[in-house]
Amino acid sequence: MGKPKKQRRKNFNYDKNRKKTWKKSKKMPSINCEAIQSAWDKRKSLKKNMEEMGLMADPNKVVKHVQPQVNSLDGDQETTTTTAAKDYVMKAIEAEANIPAAKTNKLSELDVIFCTYLMDKHGEDYKAMARDRKNHYQETPKQIKKKINMFKNTPSQYEAYLKSKGEVR
Repeated sequence: MGKPKKQRRKNFNYDKNRKKTWKKSKKMPSINCEAIQSAWDKRKSLKKNMEEMGLMADPNKVVKHVQPQVNSLDGDQETTTTTAAKDYVMKAIEAEANIPAAKTNKLSELDVIFCTYLMDKHGEDYKAMARDRKNHYQETPKQIKKKINMFKNTPSQYEAYLKSKGEVR
């Protein structure tokens, strides 16, 4: 049979300012979205602010937001949606979400050094690159080709390589 665990007395942490941490926990979090920040009313609760903007504070209640209503006389279904007072916020967020993100393909410095070394030594022979002694991760010819193509498709890194070689693109 095991022995019962000893209960240890909890030590007080003198380094923490309890009053300061309590105040920080009660403070409103910073809002990063400009559209929401401009329409936010500090006197209202989170739920009221979000409803006015046409947003939902609780994602589980989104399903209940649009409710079909059945006419008792005709039997037809009508869907009614509540319109928001500050609907420009929702439109601004949707417009921001529809903007495609810019691709930022960049290889690490070590990968750039690896690719430039292989290209200088072997040219376009990917099988020889795979057999090279500096191929520590034992990448296959296809993996190396993919990495070199990614290196060639990043203009900032590839142009720097061409300048160092003396080639102008």
